[in-house]
Amino acid sequence: MDKAISFIPVIGPVVAALIAALITFVVTVLAKENKTSEFRQAWIESMRNDVSELLGEYNILEGVFDVTIDFSLEEAEVQNQVNEFWKSHQKEYAKIDLLCNRIVLRLNPKEHAALIEKLSKLESSIGDGHKKSAEMSRELVRDFALLFKMEWNRVKEGETVFRRMKYGAFLVFTVGGAILAGVLSILAYKAFVI
Repeated sequence: MDKAISFIPVIGPVVAALIAALITFVVTVLAKENKTSEFRQAWIESMRNDVSELLGEYNILEGVFDVTIDFSLEEAEVQNQVNEFWKSHQKEYAKIDLLCNRIVLRLNPKEHAALIEKLSKLESSIGDGHKKSAEMSRELVRDFALLFKMEWNRVKEGETVFRRMKYGAFLVFTVGGAILAGVLSILAYKAFVI
């Protein structure tokens, strides 16, 4: 019995060390999760800028293509015009290619396969007609808007570990409060009965 009592002064510092370790762990996890959310917000903003720049460049180039090429000419002459157009607009094509690659490299190949496929079709469709390109642009705007909304919801809700810790803390607080209320009511009952 005396040996058990001699451990009582040790329990306080051990409990304090465990609480300090738990607080350090929680703060570290929350800081990491906050940083992940900041990176996700930056990702959304840079993707939004690149997508809008890509579609702007693409639509302008498609419009210029439509007014430059005279499709009423013979096929060989039309092909010559197309070749000359490509030569004279290499910088614009290179920029569109750069933007497509930058966007694709930020997407998850499994999760965003449909978007990647649409970007590939967009990149290779210059010259297919302004009406078709406008439709593709609207579709990509809609798809990327849905992607950005989904990612923004992830930012608002917090990362998975953060959500779990939040619900765990609520559970611990609720259960701990119920236990504390029970213990206090038992002690109060004993104090008044005795």
